[in-house]
Amino acid sequence: MKRFGAKAVCAGMLAAAVLFGGCGKGEAAEEAAAIEEKNQVDGAIEAKEAKPVKEIYEEIAQSVELYSPVEMADSFISNYYGIDPEKLEEYVFVMSEEATSAETIVIMKVKDEGDIEKISSALQVVVDEKKGEMEDYLPEQFEIVDKSSVKSKGNYVYLVISESKDAIEKIIEEGI
Repeated sequence: MKRFGAKAVCAGMLAAAVLFGGCGKGEAAEEAAAIEEKNQVDGAIEAKEAKPVKEIYEEIAQSVELYSPVEMADSFISNYYGIDPEKLEEYVFVMSEEATSAETIVIMKVKDEGDIEKISSALQVVVDEKKGEMEDYLPEQFEIVDKSSVKSKGNYVYLVISESKDAIEKIIEEGI
């Protein structure tokens, strides 16, 4: 009888192993399917089209109060900062018309990634000049400029000098 009991126990363990082993494979297959689905969703998110730069700026203007914004022309960015507009696919370069405000929003889509460093350096000149203008005369504005930095993502280079920097940068990041 003990032999029969041992055989029954072995048979039961074998059946349990097969059943549990099968469940594990099912779980592994489900997990693999879930990972594949997540990768497809991530790929779709990465493949989303960036918005036009002007559209991103319009969202900023609707969401944040800007102080006397004036859009700068090709000749301005070329003459003052050495940025060749021909190297840009599209851009927005807006500065406050008021001398008491350092507010500046620049979003540039560069045609060739090889030019990103040069464009970034030119925008750093904007930051440095604003710091020099505000440091001794408008300490509150100097602090705003001092917290700003030139950033890039993909073919985009941007600069935000504003009290609403975080909100504006979020809109830019979501748009590019």
